[in-house]
Amino acid sequence: MASKEFLQVADIIADVHLVAGVILNALLLYVIRKVSQTSVGSYKYLLGIFAAFDIFLCILHKVAKPGAIIVGSTFGCVTDTPLESRVITSFYCACFTIPFALMNIHFLYRFWSIRFTKLLHNFTNKKFIVGIAMFPIGEFIIWFLLVYLGLTGDVDEPATILLSTEYAKKYGRLLKDGWISKGFNLRIFLGMIAYDIIMIISFTIAIVLGSLTFYYIKRAHKLSAQSRNMQWKLFIAVSAQTFVPTLFVYIPYFCIINFPFFGIPLFYVDDAWMRMTACFPAWDAVIIIVLIKDYRRTITRGWAYPRTMPRR
Repeated sequence: MASKEFLQVADIIADVHLVAGVILNALLLYVIRKVSQTSVGSYKYLLGIFAAFDIFLCILHKVAKPGAIIVGSTFGCVTDTPLESRVITSFYCACFTIPFALMNIHFLYRFWSIRFTKLLHNFTNKKFIVGIAMFPIGEFIIWFLLVYLGLTGDVDEPATILLSTEYAKKYGRLLKDGWISKGFNLRIFLGMIAYDIIMIISFTIAIVLGSLTFYYIKRAHKLSAQSRNMQWKLFIAVSAQTFVPTLFVYIPYFCIINFPFFGIPLFYVDDAWMRMTACFPAWDAVIIIVLIKDYRRTITRGWAYPRTMPRR
């Protein structure tokens, strides 16, 4: 178990990232609207959707105040709200499936932009947009139902009592309700397999689309040097954006879902997990701002402009 000092420092780091996440993604939304090149095309709308959702995740994290704890082979997650509701906890967990679904849409756009450019007009077609929006929405609904119905967490269950007691010892607050917990039984084992299948499918789609995009950019010798350079930059950006939630969310998710079931020690992962989810929205914005020159230049000029104004 981590010390109280460690948890306090971790909470401060998480809060700083939450504030930075809101500010940086709001700034990113501003520069996307102001300076996006025609070469970026409809892709700017995908970047904008991702930035807006990152702001939502930062606010959600602060409002829900999630916590996680592992006792033996039992894992539990809870949100510290006045309602103490399992619905809120399940909603919070399900929301973090959406960024990876959006990443796969990003990869699809990048693949079409280099291989099937005639298909890009679909991203301005309302029916296509509604259809492709069903992918992240459907993944969210499936994950929510799996968490809410597939896991336990009723107030009078032994696992809930065990986890809430241990949580009170660690954080000094007794939360009797709002828990989703995972111990050892067939229903939870099948749920665990379902979680793993969803993550494996998402990763497989990202890897396939990313590999195809890389292959065709490398072979795109007929493109102008400027267009090819832009393709590389945007491909690197979406790849880096995929790495961030993978590191901060999906690897810890995978470990927490699977390791306790098999008695594999997690050390401080349960303490760090919820705080790590608070960090990735800020780094998402940093990656896009740093890698896309026009965005970076607009922001740096904005900072520099007041200093270079002539005195009157």
